[in-house]
Amino acid sequence: MSDERPRFRRPWEEPVDEDPVDELGASGSGPARSSSSPSEPTDPAATPADTGPSATASPPGPDSPPTEDVDLTDWEAMATAPSRLDDMDQEAYVGATTEEYKGLAEEIRRLQDSSFERQAVSATMAGVDTGLVGFEDVTGERGVTEEDVEAMEQARSSDLALRIGSAVLLVALLIGSLYLGGWWFTAFLTMIMLVSLGEFYATLRRTGYAPLALVGLIGVIAIPVLIHTNGIYALAGVTLVATVIVALAYSLVHRRHPLENASLTVFGMVWVALLAFAIPIAASPHPVAYILMVGLVTAMIDIGSYFVGRGFGSRPLAPTLSPNKTVEGFAGGVAAALVTAAVLSTLPPYEELGFAGSVLLAAILAVIGPVGDLAESMVKRSLGVKDMGSVLPGHGGMLDRIDSFLFAVPAAYVFLLLRDLL
Repeated sequence: MSDERPRFRRPWEEPVDEDPVDELGASGSGPARSSSSPSEPTDPAATPADTGPSATASPPGPDSPPTEDVDLTDWEAMATAPSRLDDMDQEAYVGATTEEYKGLAEEIRRLQDSSFERQAVSATMAGVDTGLVGFEDVTGERGVTEEDVEAMEQARSSDLALRIGSAVLLVALLIGSLYLGGWWFTAFLTMIMLVSLGEFYATLRRTGYAPLALVGLIGVIAIPVLIHTNGIYALAGVTLVATVIVALAYSLVHRRHPLENASLTVFGMVWVALLAFAIPIAASPHPVAYILMVGLVTAMIDIGSYFVGRGFGSRPLAPTLSPNKTVEGFAGGVAAALVTAAVLSTLPPYEELGFAGSVLLAAILAVIGPVGDLAESMVKRSLGVKDMGSVLPGHGGMLDRIDSFLFAVPAAYVFLLLRDLL
């Protein structure tokens, strides 16, 4: 029997025609079948018994002993035997192994340079009525569409139109009452102060406080009337009387947090009553001119601050009190005030005030007016509200509109009084 082991073909080698029976016989698993030479014909009458043990055996029966699987792989011969790879150099090997990836780098580069449009994915999902799945279904956030952007722009335009319309109406009522003069102007101011204080007290009640609204409202009516007849010092007298009444009321009637409620009652009345300093200004030799100067300059401060801050604002002016107000907006308001005062100073009614006086007054109002705005922002932030009311479309409440005037008008009164123009 030969000791030669069979040589198995590697996957990359060409098949060799060999007699499988000879390989089987040479492997030692059984006697080899003698091969017939072409000159020796085989006996066609040979029976399976004549073929010997190498013939095809019948399947083993149930009583036959189990056959053992023999591993015929010669791993050592496979590792040491020569192959076609031995004759290949490195360049040929790399070229053969990367043939199927030819052009992959160019394809990846082309896809990176290409632009793709994001589209919704059409899929069937459990719990979703439609099979169209957008990015908001994946991220959980709704994307901004062109319709949303257009709606926001229209809302801004509408809000600006409402602001302008409300301001024009107030200016018309102001000018009309000024030209009528006397009690008409006092009645106009009284109405504005009454509405503003009512908004303040209503806001306090919504936030859990309980001010004595009746005392404050009566006081804010009495203040402009007594100032019209007796002078500006009537404001101190009404404030003193209102303070005594509120203290007695909270002493006799048990209420929660009496100190806070009493203080807020008097504070609201005095705060809104600062607008009554316009009454002695209206009694000056040039009432219409001075009131229009104060009103137009203060209004232009707000307008300049709004547009410049909206277009160029980046640095917050008072981030704690009012994050939307910017340093650029403040500068724009100052510039608008100075230009307005300079233009008005050229008109005849302002000859006594002069150019320097007009510009100085505008500079004072440009600083004091925003302080009044920030003061109201502090009150609203303390109460946790955005607006004091909604009586003026586009502006919020009446108090939201006159907040700058509550500080600007007393400052203008003091300036004109010191200049002996009242």
